[in-house]
Amino acid sequence: MAIYDGTAVVGFAMYGYFWEYPPAGRVWLDRLLIDAARQGRGYGRAAVASLLARLAEEYGPRDIYLSVVDGNTAAARLYEAFGFVFTEERDVHGEHVMRRPAAPVRGS
Repeated sequence: MAIYDGTAVVGFAMYGYFWEYPPAGRVWLDRLLIDAARQGRGYGRAAVASLLARLAEEYGPRDIYLSVVDGNTAAARLYEAFGFVFTEERDVHGEHVMRRPAAPVRGS
């Protein structure tokens, strides 16, 4: 999906449900990229907040996974601010996997 500021595209994101992870699959925030010239302006933070709300709406209360390239400390800090923590896993590309535990269901 595209990330906009008004009518200008400032980045994009990809997400999905991957069945190949036993026992019940995983929801992944698979990619999030903000144009280099527009980084540091809050677009990433706004995009993550919006994407997490969308994932909760589409998939319900589930853990959410993503991966971070070695050395991308800015991205890691951003994701940590939203409750993601590093696991001991690496994805198929060797990137560090992070997981955000499922948000509790309200009223439970």
